[in-house]
Amino acid sequence: MKRCFLIGLAMGIALPAMADPVAIQHISADLPGPVEFEAPEALEMMTEGVVLLDLRIAPELAPGILMADGSSGSLEACYFGPVDADTVRVATGSNHMLLDVRMGRPDQHAANLLSCNYDPSLISEDGFGHITRLKGCFLAHAIAIPTAVQWRLNPLPASACSFGD
Repeated sequence: MKRCFLIGLAMGIALPAMADPVAIQHISADLPGPVEFEAPEALEMMTEGVVLLDLRIAPELAPGILMADGSSGSLEACYFGPVDADTVRVATGSNHMLLDVRMGRPDQHAANLLSCNYDPSLISEDGFGHITRLKGCFLAHAIAIPTAVQWRLNPLPASACSFGD
């Protein structure tokens, strides 16, 4: 009887340690999506939890940015390379989905990056051929608001998305 109790106790201690690791959602999408006035399906399917995000954002949906000092900015004159921002407000293409992404500190959240990338397919008389890229490791939280959902993505260290393991 004592032996069964000890085995049961050992199993009770060992099973939580053997539980599945946190599921990482891989969200990759182009904005705007294929359906006008709707967010891409990958964003629509997002749930609360750990998200490995990779968004390619066309110039017409250029995100708004907030700096650490509280000032706001835009990517209108986006030159190629990384962009410093505290929070990125992403236009998802839908009035029913708001997306605010907090970037975190580069030394603690090295996987997170907002950048302007060269895309020759977007060269036009009005544009110099750039696409905005937003990627990184985040913890997604949904906030219900009337007729919509507001997503707040908070920064996680790269290790939370299995970078550097």
